[in-house]
Amino acid sequence: MQEYETNAHIRQAIRTFQYGLYILTCGTGEQASAAAVTWVTQVSMQPRRVAVAIRRASHIYGSLRAAGAFALNVVGEGDKGLASTFFKYVEPVGNSFRDYSFEAGEFTGAPLLLGAVAWLECRVVEEANQDGDHGLFIADVLAGDVRHPNAPSMSLAATGWSYGG
Repeated sequence: MQEYETNAHIRQAIRTFQYGLYILTCGTGEQASAAAVTWVTQVSMQPRRVAVAIRRASHIYGSLRAAGAFALNVVGEGDKGLASTFFKYVEPVGNSFRDYSFEAGEFTGAPLLLGAVAWLECRVVEEANQDGDHGLFIADVLAGDVRHPNAPSMSLAATGWSYGG
């Protein structure tokens, strides 16, 4: 049997997973925060819930814990600029993050990016994975909509990147 470099092979295998690309926003007004994330999934239909994994060392982690609610903004295919903007901290000014305008969500106040393909507003119901380097936030979906029905969402693989979160 061939010996493997366990970590390298595991990393390669995990990179074959399919991920979307999202901008997670939380907080309101001048206290709003945003970050590009990739580890997102639906975890329940009744009640409707999603989960998102956030790196504990990231700037968005503390903001999300404090807010207890967030919005997921779906990045559209070909909008790599939107995604790359939020891999670093971006301070809100008025109703925008740099060149990306938003409106406040009705239920959470979290920024809903006007250029996103779709969005969900969510309220955190639990945080799991206490021993991991990422917190896993499970949240009820309160509202959502598709802004651009014919625009496909972007996959992480399409960017050439391997991680966001």
